[in-house]
Parts: sequence; structure tokens; C-alpha cells
Amino acid sequence: MNVAYPSSEFESDLAAIEGFADLLRTGFENPESIRGTVRITIPEHPDQSFIARYGEELFIERHDMDRETDTQVVIPIATIHRIFNEFEFLDWRDPAIIGTITFTGNLAYANHLAKSCIRLSNWTMARFRKAGRLHAAKGYRNLTEVEYLNQPTQRQILEVMEESRPVVITGLEPTPPCRDWTIDKLSERYSDAVVRVRSATHRQTMAEFVKELKDFEANPYDDMIEGFVKPYTEGANLPEEMWADFGPLFFDREDFIPPQLWLGSVPTHIPTSSLHRDPLTGFLLQVIGRKRLDLYSADQENLIYPMKSYNNYQPCWFKPEAPDFNIYPKAREAKGLSVTLNPGELLVQPAGWFHQVYALDSPNMSVSYFWRY
Repeated sequence: MNVAYPSSEFESDLAAIEGFADLLRTGFENPESIRGTVRITIPEHPDQSFIARYGEELFIERHDMDRETDTQVVIPIATIHRIFNEFEFLDWRDPAIIGTITFTGNLAYANHLAKSCIRLSNWTMARFRKAGRLHAAKGYRNLTEVEYLNQPTQRQILEVMEESRPVVITGLEPTPPCRDWTIDKLSERYSDAVVRVRSATHRQTMAEFVKELKDFEANPYDDMIEGFVKPYTEGANLPEEMWADFGPLFFDREDFIPPQLWLGSVPTHIPTSSLHRDPLTGFLLQVIGRKRLDLYSADQENLIYPMKSYNNYQPCWFKPEAPDFNIYPKAREAKGLSVTLNPGELLVQPAGWFHQVYALDSPNMSVSYFWRY
């Protein structure tokens, strides 16, 4: 399953560009036989630009560069170097990364290609293998419901994490309580906080984002592209201005990596987060509206077709919301369980559990913290 570690340093920019093309090619998968072309332009070295053509494998072409392509991506050489230096934890939602790149054309192709150039660490693989063995030994694929715990102690939470067992915690809320929050209150309190960065030319403050949500509610659409066209922050960094109101309800802030914001409006039949798993234990606090999570145990990875190229989280090719059993036949055997989170409830989801998330109400808001250990 592992894709070999890439180099981290190059003798020249030209070598880094060649390494980047090879990174895309070796990380590429195309089980659904998508056909398309993406032009990659490096502004500091325009003569080293290339076209990535989708086939059964990814073809890197450097001839006829003036021809039309489905997608155009402009990426600075400094960002290419950074991709290699940070491949184990590179997050495309990071404004310092996505904020340097411009995209035009078919954004779904750009999203597909972005997933080809990240790489997992040996540590992440070991975490997932451990979770798979534990879930198999405990028979978690046969679970039919998620346990609820009312006001548990930190010791109980640690025991849950050790057993790799998902639970919903009730009876605890931040101050002010979740029931008091609305998108208008968010816009008023954090109006100038930057909540979403989509490219070098597209970033939004809370006030701007809330306006987009209201526009979407008035004129909804279904044509959404993960990472680009969706009225949802998709786990963007929680602005520091919001930390005091949505801090972790257990342990210390230093025990978690920086929190993430999941705010927006998404139709109930479209996942807010597609099927994936994380190598860290997640604490998901539901703030506005309800969410449903569909969970699959880690020992079912051979049934739901996880991608080979990943780092912070591992997406799956299989889409439970639109199953294609001709392409993904083993998925017929997968067993999942569902849980609904209400405002003020907290899901503890141990590392390795595959999950897909739906917003049952719009607008919707959650805040997540990942246990760093």
C-alpha cells in the first residue's frame, strides 16, 4: 500500500520540477477511468511547465504546450519545494499552501491531481495497521450502534481511546452553549476572521462566508467539488479569534493539534466529508444543526478501496452515497454503523475508523480537535 518516500531536497529548481512530475505520476490512481488534461505552469520556469494527461496511468507531456487543456494550475517553485519538505503533513487547506496557487477550468481534475502528490509516513501506516488488528480482534465490524456516555471522566475517555471504540459524549458544553450560536452571531462576533482560503486570489472572512451561505440557502445547487466549490469550510483552521469560545472540552489545548472549523450549508444527500480515515483520534463537537456520521471499522480497508496516496487522512475511492459495485465489487460486503450528533454532543472517534459525514440541517457547524499522541 505504501508509496515510496520522495526526496526532500534537490540540487536545482529544475530537478525539483522533474521530481514533482514524477511524484504526481507515481501517486496517481484512476479506477474510474477519468480522461482529462491539466496544464501545470511554474511561473519562475515557464519553459519547464508540463501537461498531465489522465489515462490508465498519468502521462507527463511537454510538447504542444499551447493546446487547450481542461484545467490550468499555476504553482510557484517555492510551493513545489515545500510539498517535498512537508509531504508527511502537507495540508492543501493551509492558506500558506493553497493561497499561493491559482486554478482555472475543471477543478475536479485539480483536486484529483492534488491527492496524487502527498505521501504517508511509516508512523501513519503503523497506526492504521494497529487499528486494523485491534478492530478485527474486537469484532468492531459487527457493531450496530455507538455508545453514549454522559459526563464521563478523562480517565474514561482515555480507556475508550485505548480500546479504539467510538462514543458520543453528552452533558458537556462550552460557554456560551451551542444552542446560543447562529450564523448571524458568528458573523457579528468574528466578522473579520479569515475562515476559508481557496487559492491565491480567493479568501473569505466570516462575514463574507456567512453571506455566501445565505445566498446558497436562497439559491441552492448540487454541483459541488470537494476543496473548491462547496459552501463549506471543509476543516479549515479554526481562526484564533474563535478558540476561546470553542476550546476542547477534555484535556489541555496543548494535547491537540490546531483545531478545525466545519461550517457551511450542504444538501443532505451530499457528504460534507467523503469517506476517509484519520491516523489521530478526533474529538468532534457539534455546534449548529445535526450531523450524521457513517462509520466503518479499520479492518474493512480491503472492502472500501482506500487511496494509496495520502498523509493527514486517507480518502476512499468507494462512495457509499453513490455506490458503483461494478468498479468496487468488494464494497458489497462492507458493514457500517451510523450515529447522529446533536448540538452540544461530542463524538470521540479513535484513530483508524473510516467515516463519512452528512449535514442533516443547514446551516451546520462543528469544531474538531485531533489528539496529537
